Amino acid sequence: MNTELREDAMYILQNITKAELNAYAANSTAKALNERIKKDGVYIEKGNADAAATFTKTQGTLSKNTNSNDYVSISNEAMELSKSEKEPNIEFSLTKIGENRFRIGFANSAMLHRAVKQGFLEIEGKQVELTDDIKSELLSSEREITRRREIIGMKNMMMQMAAQNRQTSDAMAAENAKMSRVMKTASRIMHGRKVSPADEKELMEFNHELYEMAKIAATLEKARKNKKDDEEDEKISRENDAARDYENTPKDYSVEPIEMPKLETDMEVSFDGDTASVSEIGISDIE
Repeated sequence: MNTELREDAMYILQNITKAELNAYAANSTAKALNERIKKDGVYIEKGNADAAATFTKTQGTLSKNTNSNDYVSISNEAMELSKSEKEPNIEFSLTKIGENRFRIGFANSAMLHRAVKQGFLEIEGKQVELTDDIKSELLSSEREITRRREIIGMKNMMMQMAAQNRQTSDAMAAENAKMSRVMKTASRIMHGRKVSPADEKELMEFNHELYEMAKIAATLEKARKNKKDDEEDEKISRENDAARDYENTPKDYSVEPIEMPKLETDMEVSFDGDTASVSEIGISDIE
């Protein structure tokens, strides 16, 4: 702590370095340091040495306790209240099915588990206690719904995989058929047989070198060509055209998934005055 003495008063400066003090002394109009003095300075009248000593002692005590902690005690009830306020309300469907009789439905698994954890429900201001047996039945019904949905999900996945396998199998079969077709086309060309422009184009695109070899060999077989061969070649070309048309026709490999059932865990609640009784715990379709 540094001090600066003047004739009419004494200022005790806190949190200021010697360099800052020297700069202030050299330049009394320094705005930043002047504001620092106003903020951290303490004014003590001239001659009041006791006040200066008291202030110094107090500040020393405070500095020793700067690392001390303050504690606030919060009751368990307050903590539970704060926790409950942060949790969303339990949502369920409520249908009146008679005098003082209701059907409660849980379409949301998370809500059912929250109700089981809470241990009770409120219906029109009346509390319905969920005993251990009731909780067990509710959870059992919820597990059954989950099981049914998992089965349908597995079936949908298997149908999708089967469709993908069919697509892959068809693609491989088409490629093998094309290879067999172009090899036969090459052989027919080599033996001077009649080949359609579509067959020639397919061979040329598949393997240009094989096509050139077949054309060279064909020149040696021209003399042996006859009408019967032409008829057979035309038949083969028609079959090849039909095969190509089938291969180029878009295929639909999509599958229609099985719709997930709309189910909920439900139970009936009846009141005799303020006393509630639970029955008919099970699974129902949601309309």
